[in-house]
Amino acid sequence: MPTAVLMGMGLTPQLAQAKPLPKNPFQDGPCVTAPDDTSKEADKAAADKAEKEKAEQAEAEKKAAAEKADKSGKDDSGKATAEPTPSPSAGDKAGSDSDGADGTDKAEPAPSTSEEKTEEPAPEPSETKNPLDPLGVGDALKDLFTPDEEKSESPEPTPSASEETTSPESPEDKAKDTVDDVTKPVDDTLDGVKDGVKDGADKAGDTVDKAKEDAEKAAEEAAAKAKAEESADPMAPDEDGKKPFPCVVEKKVAGDAEQTPSPIPNQPWYLEASSLTLKGADYQGVVNLTMPNGKTKQSLKYVIDSTDIGDLHQIVDGPAGKKYHVEAAKGSTSTIRNGKTTMYTESISGKLFGLIPITFDPEHPPPLNIPLIYFTDVKVKQAGQFGGELHVPGLHQSITD
Repeated sequence: MPTAVLMGMGLTPQLAQAKPLPKNPFQDGPCVTAPDDTSKEADKAAADKAEKEKAEQAEAEKKAAAEKADKSGKDDSGKATAEPTPSPSAGDKAGSDSDGADGTDKAEPAPSTSEEKTEEPAPEPSETKNPLDPLGVGDALKDLFTPDEEKSESPEPTPSASEETTSPESPEDKAKDTVDDVTKPVDDTLDGVKDGVKDGADKAGDTVDKAKEDAEKAAEEAAAKAKAEESADPMAPDEDGKKPFPCVVEKKVAGDAEQTPSPIPNQPWYLEASSLTLKGADYQGVVNLTMPNGKTKQSLKYVIDSTDIGDLHQIVDGPAGKKYHVEAAKGSTSTIRNGKTTMYTESISGKLFGLIPITFDPEHPPPLNIPLIYFTDVKVKQAGQFGGELHVPGLHQSITD
């Protein structure tokens, strides 16, 4: 049975004086995982992996941009050469009487002087005119090389004064103009394609340069972050000189056999309290306890100078599923004084220094041995407790199913 149950009868309740709460010697906030060599290597490996991924991504973007620029140039060039402007052909003879297929106007024959004087109908075109020479280039060349034949034919009419000032272009000039009209759109299109390819290449180059700069910047940031994390000590003290409390880690140990002053009960007892203060605490490790039924179990061993318990409530599991309760007056502080107390604790959980939620047990032992331990909203599973005198203000007992 717990000490409170054994000593509860006949004790005179005394209300404890309100005392200031212990100050937190650690940084406020959650616990901090202490770094080790393995975690540093893992962080470095993660940074290297991130840097490698950034470099691969930059290379892929560079390749995609180059392929896009090359494809863009080919598409534009193919489009420009796929649809050239059509040149005049023999099949366009009928159309050339009005407007040519290339958009040029039909060359009008020069008006003769006889037409103006006698108003005779214009001579019919020769039936032997070359259908492949709608512009009359062949006739002009013939006249040039056979001047005698030209003299034998009817003389050309003398053009009027108005016609002299606006003489029509020669067939050679018209042929040159037609060639210029055909080739100029092609030249303009080729120039546009060249400009487009150059612009595409310039843009692709800009994209590649930007991707390269982004990759280099990301790699530098990752390296700087990894270096900062490696050099930073999460357990470093703050400006007030306080260090963070290290988080509890799983640590199973074999434990040492412990001989208690008297046999511990087979059943543990439980403590629920609004606060628990252990002063002069000395954590002495994990021990193995043997119960009257011959079984063993592990517990944490503490040796305490003095103990304060706010709103004490002890619970013991009894026969037939009954629960035995020992409670102090609400708002009171029970104390254990006059000698050291040895506590065999199976688990203790609560808010360390009122801030850090934490649980200690044989598989998750305390990371530090601190002389002052303060919990709020605490729950304790106690295997046994020996030494000291317990005072419970306003003690009352009850039994529940």
